[in-house]
Amino acid sequence: MQIKRFEARDMQEALRQVKEALGPEAIILSTKTVRKPGDQYRGFKQSTVEVVAATDLPMAEPAKSPARSPAAFSTKAPTKKGSEASPRDPILQGILSTGLSPDFVSGLVEEIKALDQNSREGRTPETCRGYLRWKLMEAVEVTGPDLTGTKIWSFIGPTGVGKTTTMAKIAAHFSLRFAKRISLITIDTYRIGAIEQLKTYARILRLPLEIASGRAELQEIIRRNCHQDLVLIDTAGRNPYQPGQLEELKDFLTVDPRVENHLVLSATTKDLDLAQIVQRFSLLPIQSYIFTKIDETEEYTSLFNQLLRYKRPLSYLTNGQKVPEDIELATKGRVASLVLSRIPWN
Repeated sequence: MQIKRFEARDMQEALRQVKEALGPEAIILSTKTVRKPGDQYRGFKQSTVEVVAATDLPMAEPAKSPARSPAAFSTKAPTKKGSEASPRDPILQGILSTGLSPDFVSGLVEEIKALDQNSREGRTPETCRGYLRWKLMEAVEVTGPDLTGTKIWSFIGPTGVGKTTTMAKIAAHFSLRFAKRISLITIDTYRIGAIEQLKTYARILRLPLEIASGRAELQEIIRRNCHQDLVLIDTAGRNPYQPGQLEELKDFLTVDPRVENHLVLSATTKDLDLAQIVQRFSLLPIQSYIFTKIDETEEYTSLFNQLLRYKRPLSYLTNGQKVPEDIELATKGRVASLVLSRIPWN
């Protein structure tokens, strides 16, 4: 990583300098206006724009310049008097107290200390927030829907995470907004009222619904619906600590190699439990994560840690019970904002 400060007469000129020095992929960490004393004839203060930017690419400049080399950002580099960070530094302490994965935090503290070298005022909350936002976005993977050809999506996960409602939201979204041809299938013949709930959604959305009670029946239903744009399969919640239930689920969903499994998880689940759930459900290939109930918690580090722990892309976030409104396509910026919202910056 390279961090550099730029000073120019206006923002347009500063951004031009950033692009020339760091390339188009550079991230702006902070901006501010700097007032300078005017000369004795003009009698007014001049102002310039200061921009701190960063990039993972090496900067094109002579290696002999120690102020610009990566070594300048090591812990041995000199810092401004009184600005050196310590474990009791309030900004760093706020970041460390969030419970972010140690693998992610490792090295982050030293990199944030390096910000002292690249701004006139040293490390500020604004600069740290911008830098951490960039690192959070860089660490996660998101994915959007690909509806080329017939897609078969199954929704799997533990009990009570909102699989049926999430499937209904996605069905409504693609049916009402994009006029896609959609069929619904349920293999949840265990839960009382599950079929009736899905029948209600299907009737409101005017979508066909079929029930599969066995592997062969599911295979036949998928074959009959191969002309559709999207085939959505609802499954019963499975206890991750009951291997027999997961094996049964695997037996169903491996009936067709086109089935893409989306693991539905609740944002309210504890970090350790999330790790156990994902490990056990990985008996099946996981296409993406869907996190529900982000409106029912204010702690999102477990969600972020999970995206790092078992690398799978995040596709959707849901934030309520309304169909189809309470669902959003996941973005890197949204994930970063959720994590940053819990860090004290003052």
